[in-house]
Amino acid sequence: MTKPRDICSIRAGLHRALGILNEDRIAAATGKSASLFRKCADPDNPRHRLQAEDALALDAACVVAGERPQIFEAYRQALDARVAALGGPRPHRPVDPHVRMVEVVRDLGAVAAAIGSALADRNVTPEDAQHCSGQIDRTLDALARLKLDLRDVAAPPPRLAATGD
Repeated sequence: MTKPRDICSIRAGLHRALGILNEDRIAAATGKSASLFRKCADPDNPRHRLQAEDALALDAACVVAGERPQIFEAYRQALDARVAALGGPRPHRPVDPHVRMVEVVRDLGAVAAAIGSALADRNVTPEDAQHCSGQIDRTLDALARLKLDLRDVAAPPPRLAATGD
């Protein structure tokens, strides 16, 4: 069973990266075993911490695998939250997740329209590809904001009380 993690935490980003990469890719990228990184992703294991060099290597392996850099995305969201907690500017303005879903669906429609237009004459130009890429990035950004919205409305997981034996 998966342990609850803050969906925008570095440990959650690492957990997602481990789901993308197989053990061989992890070892090739870092020279370390996947089991070490599973310990680092465990929210109940404070002794194991992800090193910056390993995070960079794992994110690079995710990008090579055709995925987004999971740890970097989590780091960026965690940094934004810390800056806001210290009284700095809050880059994310929470929105009702239902409203955000409308934005995501609208953006997905724009992606579909851009790709349909680019493929209509079976001659995709670099400009067409760039336009489609921009629409996809916009949709991915909306999905990232949706994830933050969900974090903001989620109740924190219950903590087990420590016993004083």
